[in-house]
Amino acid sequence: MVNKPILAITPGEPAGIGPDLCLQLLQRPLPCPMVVIADPDMLQQRAEILGLAFDYTPWTSQHRWDRAYYVAEVSLAGPVVAGKLDPAHAQYVLQTLQRAASGCLSGEFSGLVTGPVHKGNINNAGFSFTGHTEYLADLGNSKQVVMMLADNRMRVALATTHIPLSKVSNSINQELLISVLRVLDQGLKQLFAIPQPHILVCGLNPHAGESGHLGEEETRVIAPAVQILQKEGLRLTSPVSAGTAFLQQPLCN
Repeated sequence: MVNKPILAITPGEPAGIGPDLCLQLLQRPLPCPMVVIADPDMLQQRAEILGLAFDYTPWTSQHRWDRAYYVAEVSLAGPVVAGKLDPAHAQYVLQTLQRAASGCLSGEFSGLVTGPVHKGNINNAGFSFTGHTEYLADLGNSKQVVMMLADNRMRVALATTHIPLSKVSNSINQELLISVLRVLDQGLKQLFAIPQPHILVCGLNPHAGESGHLGEEETRVIAPAVQILQKEGLRLTSPVSAGTAFLQQPLCN
């Protein structure tokens, strides 16, 4: 039998839409076994509300191809009311992520799909949490991670994540951009099988700064960082106005 990948799923905030989306996904033919890391009683209750079937098998590492999906149990501290946030559920949300990350790092799972969490609810419970990206990076002891939004047509990577817009300009520096672009270039080669990625680096300001007339970040920070990496052999075009970068011709190139 072909060794199929096994995906872990964390539904996220138990009072939110995540469990609903997860249960609806499980109604479809699945391309590989999936392990939902959640409280099975909560999922059963939500399935009854939605009128969906939910016939699960508890997950063990020996169950690899017997069923389409399994549940790795993480218990809630109390009942959940759909649509009503409760800070008491914050620790549960983090525990599901910890369990999933541990399984991915050990090779138990091949990858992780995360449902939406409520960052405010987690922080209101006393936990410092800015987002999945930073939390998973910390669990994996990763110094530099890059968030990417991807579909079949394009892949968009972010230089900064989960900070106020007012702090973005001061957060952009040559060291950060060089690190992010190196990770991005390597990831496109290894994970997307693109032998020579061509990366458009967007400017920060309107019209990519208009040669310094609408902002200096492009000439002072972005262009010098790109030039350093171009000398290393990376195929980069910069700085490109964000309004131009997403037109059909640049995307085709």
